[in-house]
Amino acid sequence: MAMEIILASKSPRRREILEKKGYDVKVDISDIDEESVKKDDVKELVMHLARLKAEKVAERNKDSIVVAADTLVFFEGQEIGQPKDEAEAERILRMLAGKMHEVYSGLCVINTKTGEILQDLEVSRVTLKNVSDDVIRAYVRNGHHKGKAGAYNINDPEFESFIDNYEGSFTNIMGLPQGKIQKMIELVGG
Repeated sequence: MAMEIILASKSPRRREILEKKGYDVKVDISDIDEESVKKDDVKELVMHLARLKAEKVAERNKDSIVVAADTLVFFEGQEIGQPKDEAEAERILRMLAGKMHEVYSGLCVINTKTGEILQDLEVSRVTLKNVSDDVIRAYVRNGHHKGKAGAYNINDPEFESFIDNYEGSFTNIMGLPQGKIQKMIELVGG
C-alpha cells in the first residue's frame, strides 16, 4: 500500500501538481515564521525553509511522506516573495516587466517511517514582456497576485500576455517542479 502524501503547504497549485501525478494528497500547513529565517544566499534560504516546513509537519504525521517546498523569485540581487498588498504587487510586476528573473524552489521530502530525508533545489528563468501599467493594474485588481511569489501565477491565462519566454521547469515556476518532486518521493519509498 502506498504511503500517504502530506503536503506541508496551503498552495492549491502545489496540491494540483501532486494530484495530477496520481498522488492522494493530504494538506498539513507548517505555519513556521518564514520572516524570521535569514540566510545570505537565496539557494540556502529556500532549502532551509523547505526543510523547516517538512520537519515541522513530519513531527505530527507518522508513516507518511511529507513534501515541502519554498519558492522565491530572485531579481538583480533581491529576493521577492509574496506581495503584502496590491501596491506592492504592482511595484513588483513593474520591476520585472521587460526583464529576466529567476525562480528558486527549495524542496524537502521526508519518509516519517524510515526517517529518510531528501533535499534538492530547482531553478527556472522567466523573461517578462514590457507590459503597460494599465495591464499590470488590471491583473492585480483581479486578485491574481495573491499568495504568489513574484506577484504572478505563470499558469494563469490572464498572465499569458506578460510572458516573453522561460527556461527550465514550468511547474517549478508554479511552485513545485513536478519531475524532480516525483523522483524524490519515489526515492524515499513513495
